[in-house]
Amino acid sequence: MKKKLKSLFYKYLNSKLALPSTALVIFLVCSGCFALIFEFAKNDQFTDLLDGIWWAIITFSTTGYGDKVPLSMGGRIVAVVSIFIGIVAMSYLSGTLASIFVERSAKARRGLMDYTKKKNHFVICGWKDHIKEILLEILKMNKDITSEEILIISNVDAEKIEELQRDEILQGLCFVKGDYYSESALRRANVPQARRILVLADTLESRAASEVDSKTVITTLTIRSISKDVYICVELLDDKFEDYLKTAMCDEIILARDYTRMILANSSSTSGISHVIYDMLSPEKGTCRLKTCPIPEEFINKEYKLFREHFNQEKVKILLGILENTGSLNKMKIEALREAQKTPDISKLVSNLQEVKGLESNRPVLLPTDDYIVKRYSMGIVLESIVRL
Repeated sequence: MKKKLKSLFYKYLNSKLALPSTALVIFLVCSGCFALIFEFAKNDQFTDLLDGIWWAIITFSTTGYGDKVPLSMGGRIVAVVSIFIGIVAMSYLSGTLASIFVERSAKARRGLMDYTKKKNHFVICGWKDHIKEILLEILKMNKDITSEEILIISNVDAEKIEELQRDEILQGLCFVKGDYYSESALRRANVPQARRILVLADTLESRAASEVDSKTVITTLTIRSISKDVYICVELLDDKFEDYLKTAMCDEIILARDYTRMILANSSSTSGISHVIYDMLSPEKGTCRLKTCPIPEEFINKEYKLFREHFNQEKVKILLGILENTGSLNKMKIEALREAQKTPDISKLVSNLQEVKGLESNRPVLLPTDDYIVKRYSMGIVLESIVRL
């Protein structure tokens, strides 16, 4: 608490309001003292210094309650001086405050603000031509967040951000201008306190896949150097960089081109697969939604059959399987490493350590057998019916 108060005090000393506010306090105390000197023993409305300071504040602000009125000539001169200085000072203070707010707003528009106090926000690294549609879809899929909780890091022109903010839904969008792969820009966005980070395959400065993916890998490595536990989802163009991202403990990798290729290939042998996938992923047009749900503690380390029977009681949801190793991969590896080292058997220890090394984030297990054991840090893969009003 002391450290925080000390930090706030130093910020105040370095602000534009430090000098005028200090001068104001000194003037009010002096005015109160002079009023008390002239009125003491002559005016029963002025009995101590607090009476003088109260009168000085009311007079300076030109409010004039009339509860205390100087009777001596000296007191009246002090009152006149306080009124005139008050008019000038209030104009100056209001102008200073207005300039601070205008400057802050201008810095936010240009992406020069630091968001070091922002927490539980959604950080998007990079830029795409259709980013507006991406942002709107994110807000539709996450009803618990607003545009104020979304922050973009990019070198894009501020005018394009302002164009996004003209949309009523996106008007609170935050922006940090800079290289999204640089540590300074990531720290300004306070990525350690973010809810989730989405790294886009940014084609703003280059459309070469290898260059775009290289920046994506660098971004992931930089984020991991700042925070070991924040959730990172990455869009990748070429799967040859996938191993680098796994080494960097990236939580989720979206192989955009591979997904497109697989849908096209499936459409050549089966009918309507693309429509099925679109229906499950669309928040507006679909009749059902593919999502994950938490598994109650009572079913952890138990057979899948027990969880499935419990889940089947919900009529509007269908359980498709289990998603293993959800959440912070770093945290899971540390915990798994501690468990692996508990065995006295050297051969078993080596096997356990190899298993920890090969731990894969967000590993889907679809339609597991009844005797499959539900592990900790798992979630259910669910197809949920959407009720539209």
